[in-house]
Amino acid sequence: MRAPARIAVMPAYNEAPTIEGVLDDLYPRIDHLVVVDDGSADETPSIVDRWAAGRPNVSVIHFPENRGLSAALRAGWEAVRGMLAQGEIADDDVAFSIDADGQHEPAALDGMIDHLVATGAACVIGRRDLGYHTSYKKLGNAAMTWIGRLSGGQHFEDIESGYRVFRIGPLLEAQEFYRGYKYSETVEVAVILSRLGYRVENSYPIAIPVARTRTRLYDAAVDAVCMPLAWYRLACWKDMTRAARGRLALLAPVVVVSLAAAALLMMAVKSIYLGDDSAQSYAHVWYLQRALYTFHEWPWHISQLAGGQAVMFPYGIIPWLPDALLYPLFGDWVVTASMVLGVVLLVVGALHWQPRLRNPLLTAIFLLNPLLWNGITQFQLTTMWAFAFFFFGAGQLTRGRRGRAILLFALAIGAHPMMGLGALGLLVAWEWVRDRRAPRPLLISALASAAIASPAIVLFVSVPLLRSASHVVVALAFADNFRRFSVPLLALALPAASQWIFRRQGRIVGVAAAATVGVLVWLPPSGLWQTTQPRFAGYLAAHPVEAGATYRVLTSNNHEDGMYQFMQAGANLSGEFFTEAEHHAHWEGAASYACFLSRSNVTHVVVSSGYEGSYRSSELETLSALSKAGQATQEYSGPDAIAFRVQPAANACG
Repeated sequence: MRAPARIAVMPAYNEAPTIEGVLDDLYPRIDHLVVVDDGSADETPSIVDRWAAGRPNVSVIHFPENRGLSAALRAGWEAVRGMLAQGEIADDDVAFSIDADGQHEPAALDGMIDHLVATGAACVIGRRDLGYHTSYKKLGNAAMTWIGRLSGGQHFEDIESGYRVFRIGPLLEAQEFYRGYKYSETVEVAVILSRLGYRVENSYPIAIPVARTRTRLYDAAVDAVCMPLAWYRLACWKDMTRAARGRLALLAPVVVVSLAAAALLMMAVKSIYLGDDSAQSYAHVWYLQRALYTFHEWPWHISQLAGGQAVMFPYGIIPWLPDALLYPLFGDWVVTASMVLGVVLLVVGALHWQPRLRNPLLTAIFLLNPLLWNGITQFQLTTMWAFAFFFFGAGQLTRGRRGRAILLFALAIGAHPMMGLGALGLLVAWEWVRDRRAPRPLLISALASAAIASPAIVLFVSVPLLRSASHVVVALAFADNFRRFSVPLLALALPAASQWIFRRQGRIVGVAAAATVGVLVWLPPSGLWQTTQPRFAGYLAAHPVEAGATYRVLTSNNHEDGMYQFMQAGANLSGEFFTEAEHHAHWEGAASYACFLSRSNVTHVVVSSGYEGSYRSSELETLSALSKAGQATQEYSGPDAIAFRVQPAANACG
C-alpha cells in the first residue's frame, strides 16, 4: 500500500518575519505546496517568490488585495483540484492547510496523517491543548464547538482548530457547498463533510507551539452563523446538479417556511379559530368533555344536534377525544392547538415517509399547495390528522415495520375514514402502476388497518346527512373532498420528479406561489385576523333558550361560533355543522319551507345579520310569508339578528 502524497496549502498575510523559516521546515515533508499571498502589504510576496524560485512542485498565488482566510484557502483548494484533474495527485492523497506564522508545527502533521490513514477517516481535525487560552476564549471555543455539533450532526471536540488533514476527494466535494467568509472556511468544511456522511476525527491531541490568535468576537459570530448556513446550503443543493444550484433554491424555502410558520402562529393565538369547518370541532369537543366530566357518560350521539340523531364521531375520534380530555385545562384553545399540531405532524410525517422530500426546495413546493392551505385556513382538523397518521404509517411500512404501519393507518382512518381510506387507496394505486403488480404487503396492511378501524367507518356512514340529503348533494360533497388528496399525491410525486423540478424550479415555484395566493385571495383566510365574539348576545338576553325548543340558527360558515354559542346556552339545533345539512337554500315558496321546518321540528328561526347577503337566501322573505299565513311570529329584531317563532301547519308536508 503506497503512502499518500502530501499537498500543503499555505495562506499568508503580512507574515514576512516567519514565513521563510516555516517554508524551510515544511518543504522536506511534502510533495506539493501551494502558497496563497492574501494581498500582503509587507515583504511577504517577494520573500515567497524568491523562496519558490527553482523549487519543483511549488506554486504561488497572489491576491491584489486582502480577501480573508476563507478566500485564500478556497483559491488553494481550487489549485489542488487542478492538480487532480491533470493526474498529478489522486483522490486518496492528503491535503492540509498550514499557517505561515509558525503556530502550526509541521512535525505534528506526520502524526495526524498517520492517524488519518489508520482510521480510514476523510478528515482529521487536531484537538488543541487550549491551556494557553483565557477562560473567556475557552468558553467561546466550547460554544462554537457546540454549534458545530448541532450543525454537523457529529460530536466535535474542537471544531475551530486549524490543524486539519483531508483526503482530497472528500475535501473537493465539500468545496462545492461552502462559501466561506473571514475565518469560517475551517468550521464550514467540517460541518459539510459530516453532513455528506464522511467520517471526521476530532480527537487527535495537538500541542500549540505559538500561543497566538487573531480571531475577534466578530469572527466568532461569523462562524456561529456560517455553520448552520453551511448545513442549510448543503441540504438545499446536495441533490441538485451544479447548474441548478442558485439563490432561488436557498431563498424560496426560507420565505415559504417563514410565512407558513407565521400563519400557524396567528392561528395558534386564537382561542377559537373562525373557519368554514372549525365550529364542528369546537362543538363536538365541548359536548364530549361535558358528557365525560359533568354527566360521566359516553355519548354515541349528540342530543343537541339534529334532534339527537347526530353522531358523536362522524370522524375525528383522534384528535377530538384527546382534546376533550384536556379541555378542562385549556378550554376551547386545545382544539386550536391540536389543529396547529396536526399541520406540523403532517409536514414532519411527509418528511419521515419521503426522505427526498427533505430537500428544502421540495419541502417549500409541498407547502405551496393551495389546496393544503385552503384546508388549513378552513380548519379541516381531522383531515390534517388523518394525513399525518397516514404519512407516518407509510414511513413505517417502507422501513419494514408492518405492525406499526397498520396501527398508524388505522388511526388515519379513525381520524377521518374518507381521507384515511382514500390516501391508502391512492398509495396502492401509485405502487401498482409503478411496479405493474399488486403491492401485496401494502394491500394486506391496508385491509388490516381498515378492519381495526371498522367501528369508525360504521359511524362515518351512519351520519344522518347521508340518509336525509339527496344523492346529488352527497355526491357533490364527496367530489369536493377529493381535492384534499392533492396533499398525499404531492408527497408521492415531488420526490419522483425531483430532478425535473430542479431544472424548472423558477417556473414551478412561481406558479405554485401564484396559485396559493390566488386561492387565498378568492377564499380569504379571515380567521387569521378575525376573533370570535358573541354573535347573538342581544337575542339570547331578550329570549333565553327554551327547554325542549329546536332552533334553526343561520350564520355564514366562518361565523358558526354563533351556533356553538347557542349549544353552550343549552339550545337544541335542528341540524348539524355540515354545510350540506344547514340548507343554505333559496326557497321556492312558503309551502316547501314550512314542510322543511315541520320535518325538522323547528320552533325558532334565528337569522344573523348579513346572512342573507352572504348566501342570497330568501329565508327572511319566506318567513314573512309564513308570518302572514299565521304560521310564524317575529319575536326579535336587533343589530345581531332577526328571529321568528314558527309553528308550521300540522299538514305542512301533506
